[in-house]
Amino acid sequence: MKKYSRPLILAGRGVRASGAIELFREYVERYKIPVVTSLLGLDVLPYNHPQRVGFIGIYGNRWANYALGNCDTLYVMGSRLDSRQTGSPELFKGDKHICHIDIESGELNNNIKGCVVIHDDLTNYLYKDLQFPEVPEEWIEEIETEKEKYPDVNELKNINGINPNEFIHRLSRESHEAEAFIADVGSNQMWTAQSIELNKDQLFLTSGGMGAMGYSLPAAIGASFLLGDVVCITGDGGLQINIQELQTISRNNLPVKIVVLNNHCLGMIRQFQDLYFDSRYQSTILDYSAPDFTKVAIAYGIEASSISRPEEIEFGLQKLWEYQGAYLLDVHIDPYTNVSPRVKFGDPITKMN
Repeated sequence: MKKYSRPLILAGRGVRASGAIELFREYVERYKIPVVTSLLGLDVLPYNHPQRVGFIGIYGNRWANYALGNCDTLYVMGSRLDSRQTGSPELFKGDKHICHIDIESGELNNNIKGCVVIHDDLTNYLYKDLQFPEVPEEWIEEIETEKEKYPDVNELKNINGINPNEFIHRLSRESHEAEAFIADVGSNQMWTAQSIELNKDQLFLTSGGMGAMGYSLPAAIGASFLLGDVVCITGDGGLQINIQELQTISRNNLPVKIVVLNNHCLGMIRQFQDLYFDSRYQSTILDYSAPDFTKVAIAYGIEASSISRPEEIEFGLQKLWEYQGAYLLDVHIDPYTNVSPRVKFGDPITKMN
């Protein structure tokens, strides 16, 4: 096998869907391979795993995108290579050697052409006596240097109130009882993906490229019936789409912890309006409103509280978990808090603003 100096694995949901989680973890530990993950692959490695680099994509961790853009050989395992993951397809491949392993033939040599393709189930692939090139220590140190330069909690400057990335880190550390985290669609989803700290047994569920606002509450109900304690992370817009499902949680006494990252607007679209539409805030801030979610939750028989300042985070998380049943924590975020960093359309994956 040709020796490459900057090898990398991109892992997606296919790792878990194929039942290959343990095999995959054994494989990357054996060869000390750095791993970046797609949005749906966040739970393939625990947060503190030495081979885990981070989350990639147009809203990915800056250092993970650096690794993805600067590797010279890339093994894609159970993940698409769509434009939300690669940035500009024309600028992505370059001289990279890309080996794409997937059971879905339609994803092979689809968005990114010229890959070496292996049409196989990942379990079958990883059971084989595979050899991987030695990973140079210099490459690992280079990625780590980028991570130290650009911590996710420092990407948002001059935050007014609660920093959502910092909040997600703290939520993760206090939610060791949770069997799964379920994220909705919008800014809350990306802040969660950038900063969540999953342990080796916790699941991460979200609707991915489907972009289904309102997903997290009913999905959390299904997950709770199976698993017990789960954390539902949503936004004010997403919660309003399926808010009636609070009654299902209450009626069945499900231990769903609902965290509303409430920026009082449709924040992801508002960010696009700032970038591309001269800040014309129609239907995102203008003519948009949401109810007091704590009052709505209490009306359904669910305990609730709200926080709006950094010094209240500890109190809010304590309340969230000291109560044995369902609980709603309304976390107020400044409406003009963006998701950062991000890749603009047409830019390479390493060019993040």
